[in-house]
Amino acid sequence: MLAQAVAELPNECCGLLAGQGGRVTHRYPLTNVLASPVRYESYPFAADKDMRQQGTELLAIYHSHPATEPVPSRTDLERNFYGDAVVHLIISLKEGVPTMRAWRLGETSYREAEWTFDE
Repeated sequence: MLAQAVAELPNECCGLLAGQGGRVTHRYPLTNVLASPVRYESYPFAADKDMRQQGTELLAIYHSHPATEPVPSRTDLERNFYGDAVVHLIISLKEGVPTMRAWRLGETSYREAEWTFDE
């Protein structure tokens, strides 16, 4: 995810993480069809189909903020179609070195989510 975020500069990157039992087993890098540094949009039809075939569920959505902190923006809240059921990982490239934080988004608010990374 971090390499994808760097590779897609100056635009935002996006993707999905899926798995079972809360453990990620599949990553789906997506194309930001807006090719924008401040917004992303994607069409995850192939990823959705593969998740059904693999018997996995969507666990997280990730995207980058090329020039701002890894905190949900107003647009992130407005375009959240999953409530707080899915974790949103935001990768910031503001300082040059990628940093990432996890969030549960509501309609008008957000709270930090627990998320651990295993090697």
